[in-house]
Amino acid sequence: MKEFPVKTPQQFGSILQGFRRDQNLTQQAVGAKVGLAQNAISNVEADSGTTSVARLFKVLAALDLELVVRPRRQENKSSEW
Repeated sequence: MKEFPVKTPQQFGSILQGFRRDQNLTQQAVGAKVGLAQNAISNVEADSGTTSVARLFKVLAALDLELVVRPRRQENKSSEW
């Protein structure tokens, strides 16, 4: 599976939405897997910068994804912030 480097909260929400759609899941179905309402999943996808880390990990689990933290590659040293 292809990796998607995430450098901003906005990118994170869009990437999660893409994985959800690739799995043909609705926001409601993802929420049901981890005990969250549909609007909570919508908020994660729209504005993950204000979402708790715990909620992000619930969505990752529902989509069978994992978060990997590693040093940036040399060519990606510029900051997005």
